[in-house]
Amino acid sequence: MNRLGLAHLLVASGAILVLGSHAVDADVEQAEAVTATELESSLREQLESREFLDAASRAENWIARTEAVAGRYDIALAQPLVLLGDARMGLDDPVGALEAYDRAKHIVRLADGIQGTAQLDILYREVAAFSALGEWPEANGRQEQAYNISRRAYGADDRRHQDNTYRLIEWYRHHYKNIPAHVLFEQLIETVRKQDETEPLVRLLREHAGLWRQSAFGRRKAGRGQFAAWPPGIRRLPPWQRLDPFREGRDALGEVVTLREESSLDSNEDLATALLDYADWHILYGDYPTAVRHYRRVWRLLDENPGRRASIFEEPTPLFLPLPRRTRRGASQDGVVELALTVTHRGRVIGRKTLHVEPRTIMEHRVRIAARNRDGNPVKIKGHPLEFTYTY
Repeated sequence: MNRLGLAHLLVASGAILVLGSHAVDADVEQAEAVTATELESSLREQLESREFLDAASRAENWIARTEAVAGRYDIALAQPLVLLGDARMGLDDPVGALEAYDRAKHIVRLADGIQGTAQLDILYREVAAFSALGEWPEANGRQEQAYNISRRAYGADDRRHQDNTYRLIEWYRHHYKNIPAHVLFEQLIETVRKQDETEPLVRLLREHAGLWRQSAFGRRKAGRGQFAAWPPGIRRLPPWQRLDPFREGRDALGEVVTLREESSLDSNEDLATALLDYADWHILYGDYPTAVRHYRRVWRLLDENPGRRASIFEEPTPLFLPLPRRTRRGASQDGVVELALTVTHRGRVIGRKTLHVEPRTIMEHRVRIAARNRDGNPVKIKGHPLEFTYTY
């Protein structure tokens, strides 16, 4: 074969090799697409099974392979980076998790825009990581940033934004930011009123009243975040405006009663539950005549359900029970304090008798003092048992 024929043969062979390589690349890309989906599912299963170390290693390998093919900023890197962050959170490495989440967020923003909603899931993961580090201002900043992006993208009437609003309410409530939570509750309740759905509205109204009950009677728990908070896009309340917990809770529970009375689908038991909450609210604030008037109505509504009526009125139900905190100082010690209480027809504790204490420590005195301030529904009874188990 002459040189010209040999050259033609080499060119033809090269063309076949090039075509063959393109075909192989296409097959590899298709295989990798299937493998990526399967790998994501497999990694999620490992995270659910708490196999965090192996999941982190596999996620890192997935990221390295993707970078080698598509570069460091391809959107295909977002999902394995999020899964790597989840695995590191499981390994109690929130700093490493934040590194992975931050990179995933940057990649998503390049593809979806700086205000895109695709980053919301990552922002909420960053909240958890910053919370694990105790960096509350940063965690709150991510939470409020997610709310603001949702507000701008979806609007108040969108169910997705309502879910994100409720998520911010829960965050505020957990950290005793009651005024910001109240403002968001009012906004969300007003939106749900327009949708003419009774049960979601009832749930929100009762939780709104619960917020004010926590504000007035709850004990602040140690370890909650200290930071300034206010929902973006909402004007702050003027300094002269004062919110009355009793009035706010009364109005919310009163609206629940009205909704139950106006609904033809609700049973007497639904109305009785609403009236019971309304009466309990008044007894907490010492409005005994109003409370009794509604308790009597609850009694009549439950004529057909004597079992439930007995469970409500035959035994005292503590509405406010400020028992001592379970504290740990040095070596922990377990104990129990058991008292017998005398409860008046107004739900007040007027007598306390110690039945059993083990071991005898200052906690017995603390429990006795705390039980003196107990409020409950109006049932006259002597010797009602109260048992408090603690770790001290």
